[in-house]
Amino acid sequence: MENLKMKLITNKLILGSFILFCFFACTKDGDYSEYLKKAEKIYPGRPDSVVVSSGYNKAQIVSLLSADPRVAKLGVYWNGRRDSIIASVAAADLNKRKAVDIPVIPEGIYTFELATFDKAGNRSVFTEKTGQIYGPAYSSGLVNRVVKSQSTVNGNPVINWFAESDKDSPIFGVEVTYPKIGGDSLKIFTPRLTDVTVLVSAIPTGNFTIKTAYKPKNAIETFYSAISTISY
Repeated sequence: MENLKMKLITNKLILGSFILFCFFACTKDGDYSEYLKKAEKIYPGRPDSVVVSSGYNKAQIVSLLSADPRVAKLGVYWNGRRDSIIASVAAADLNKRKAVDIPVIPEGIYTFELATFDKAGNRSVFTEKTGQIYGPAYSSGLVNRVVKSQSTVNGNPVINWFAESDKDSPIFGVEVTYPKIGGDSLKIFTPRLTDVTVLVSAIPTGNFTIKTAYKPKNAIETFYSAISTISY
C-alpha cells in the first residue's frame, strides 16, 4: 500500500513537471514567438515624433515616418476619428519627416491620431499628439506692445517700448508706420528684443500706427493685433 502511494505521488510530480515544461516551452518558442512574428508581419511601422504646426483655421501635421518599406499611406485623424486625411507615402518619404496639410479646421484644441497603412490596408498602431488651432477668438485677443515713453533724438521721434523679457512670449515684433518728410509714409519693423524704434525722416509732428506681430511656437504663419494710432 505504501509503495502504491509513493508511485501515485511520483507520477503526479512527473505529470506536473511535464505540464510546466510544455507551458514554458510553448510560451518561449511556440505561441508567443509566433504571435510576435505575426504582429511584425501584419502591422507596418508607425509614425513617430509628431509636431502639430498651427495656422489660422488650418494646420500642418509633421511626423517622422518609419523606414519600413511596407508603408504606403499615412493617415491623420481628429474629432474622435470622424475627420481624416490620408496621404500617399513614396519610397523617398521613408525614414524622413513628412508633412500633411489640413487646409480648413475650426479653431480649438485637438488630439490628432496618426497611423500608417501598407498596400493591403493593414494599419499600424496609432500615435497621438495634441495641438491648438488658432482662429478669430485667438486673433481678437491679441494686444499691441506697450509704449513706455516717447522722445526726440537728432530731430527724429523715438519710441521707447516696455521690455519683452519673457523668452516664451509669442510676440515676434511690432510694425510701425509713420508719415515721412516730403509725403508718403515709411514702415519699420522692430523685433521683440529691441526696446527702441527711431522714426527716421518723420515729419516733426503727426501720428504713427502700430500693429504687433505674434508667432506662437510651431505656428506656420504670423498673427497681428488690431492697429492702434498714437500721436507724437
